[in-house]
Amino acid sequence: MNSPSSPRLTGKAALLATTMLVGGALPALAQQAIELAPVEIEGKAPRAVETTSRIDQTEIDNEQPKDMRQLFRQEPSVIVSGGSAAAQKFYVHGIEQSNLNVSVDGATQRSNIWHHNGSMTLDPMFLKSVQVEAGVAPADAGPGALAGAVQMQTKDAKDMLLPGQDLGATLMASYNTNSQSFRTTGAAYGARDGYEVLGILTRNMGENYINGDGNGEAGTKDHLQSGLAKLAYESQSGHRFGVSGEYADDNAVRRMRPNLGEVSNGTGRLLNTTHATRLTTGLSYETTTPTATYDPKVKLYYNRVGLQRPNDTNQTAVASGVFNSNIETMGLKAQNTFAIPTGKLTAGVDFENTDAFVRRYLQKTDADEQARNYGAFVQARVAPWDDWKLSSGLRADYQTYHTVDEKDFNNFGLSPNASVEYAFTPALSAFGGYSYVFGGLALPETGLLHAYQMTTSDDVNPTRSHNFRTGLRFGDSGLTLEGALFRTQMYDTLMYNYTRSMRVNGPSLRSQGVDLSGSYAWANAKVWSKYNFTQARYAGRMALPSDYNLGTTVGHMLNLGAEYTFTPVRLTVGGSAEMTQGISDEALAQANYQPMKGYAVFDLFGQWQPLESNENWTVRLEANNVLDKKYVARGSYTTANNITPVYEEGRAFLLSTTVKF
Repeated sequence: MNSPSSPRLTGKAALLATTMLVGGALPALAQQAIELAPVEIEGKAPRAVETTSRIDQTEIDNEQPKDMRQLFRQEPSVIVSGGSAAAQKFYVHGIEQSNLNVSVDGATQRSNIWHHNGSMTLDPMFLKSVQVEAGVAPADAGPGALAGAVQMQTKDAKDMLLPGQDLGATLMASYNTNSQSFRTTGAAYGARDGYEVLGILTRNMGENYINGDGNGEAGTKDHLQSGLAKLAYESQSGHRFGVSGEYADDNAVRRMRPNLGEVSNGTGRLLNTTHATRLTTGLSYETTTPTATYDPKVKLYYNRVGLQRPNDTNQTAVASGVFNSNIETMGLKAQNTFAIPTGKLTAGVDFENTDAFVRRYLQKTDADEQARNYGAFVQARVAPWDDWKLSSGLRADYQTYHTVDEKDFNNFGLSPNASVEYAFTPALSAFGGYSYVFGGLALPETGLLHAYQMTTSDDVNPTRSHNFRTGLRFGDSGLTLEGALFRTQMYDTLMYNYTRSMRVNGPSLRSQGVDLSGSYAWANAKVWSKYNFTQARYAGRMALPSDYNLGTTVGHMLNLGAEYTFTPVRLTVGGSAEMTQGISDEALAQANYQPMKGYAVFDLFGQWQPLESNENWTVRLEANNVLDKKYVARGSYTTANNITPVYEEGRAFLLSTTVKF
């Protein structure tokens, strides 16, 4: 069997890629044969040359994702590990999110607490958009973008208001038959005389879900409460000031290691109270009436991620996983965009101060580390000729780092990037980009500081990376096709030498592969297909589940979907599929892992507008994992000789309703 560890794309990969693209085009030809008039997709802003994918508000509101895994389910270049929300973390092209610059409303999310837990709990329904810059990220995306950037924007009051409204509200409710989860969301908002106010609260409570084998998955119950609040004022001259706060609170009995099933040594089977929190607050200023020389954006923010694991199971082993931990980041970003010939130039500075602290129940001392980053950046985006779009920039970062063993490191680095897109015709274009990134020294996960008297090697070097992506893009009359090759190489990664209880530089991490996508949209229907092949290698072998905070094996992933709207009865029906190929590799066997099984999972949905006179009331029914497949999602810890994995939710029916008034 071919596997992602082979040095080149396999024949199966090429065949599957070709099949996917042809499959994306065949529905278009079939629909043209019966003379359905194609139309352009509306509401889509032109994509920046650096952006690889974007999820907009219409998609989020229509699909109503309940967690990060559902949010990215149509983006095979982004995979999210499975299990409960407490265990989920995402990977871009197989590289774990701690190696990306991830931000919410411009506030950087530093959340590397424990490798067995998820990295960021977030209610996707708060989001207006998600922009993924896989690999090559612009200089103004922020520091630490070793493998790219993911920028998330939450909704404002004006995004929620119906046409002609200045006050409004939204109510949502849903029920999941598998986990018996009941979710409610209430939102109120308004905009008048320059003032805007928004408040959203969500509560999602349920029981442990049942996997495709009919067995309950302990520690997976929904128990999330979250909220979003915003207040803004915009003067008549266009000066806009805003304050925001967003939080998530997951408090339930979880597995001691949420990303694992049962482990032959005792702690893996134990259940323990786990309280995961995240709070992001910010102050912002910008102008809505920019001039050629004045178009500023200023953001001051604070982010805190916490994980509290009290010792309610009376553990005595230091490495048992009971601790209290917080990672706090304070930051400032100030930039101005200037008009220059044929484009714009953005220049600015940013600053981050991050503290990681852990209270160690079973040791005599606590532990903390601190990192500060001072950055300056410039990014030019121009269209010098009719058929060209160029983006090029440079970051300069100076980092100071204070370790738990009282050592200080000071490092400086430059991060250049360049991207270009050339249109052969109005429909067909080629694009490419390259970046070299100074990543500095990453904070350790506090979950290891609790278990070891960890020190840092005197000669540890900051991590750096090279990123490259190139491809072709076609779009005309509702038909879009895109194909790209990518490669990311990270050097001087940080790893843990457990024998010496020391952090040292480890081997390089490489991710390479191909992204392919095809879609066709017409007046009342669309079909789409997306394929990704990612080959992730670490230390000269395929990346393993135990390569925490670095990368994971993805292999072949194919996502398909279609939907159709019956306009007379105001009903939209559709379905999607996620398919992966099994992976067998010598590195898995040598590390006592079993081969990774492939799977095919199918989902169906129907969304109905009951009253023709009220388009703002909808009812949605989903049938997820309709074949009741027992499977382990890509990105999750797979089966090992002494470990059973966390299996995904089996067949589930989700009934939801939304009303806006």
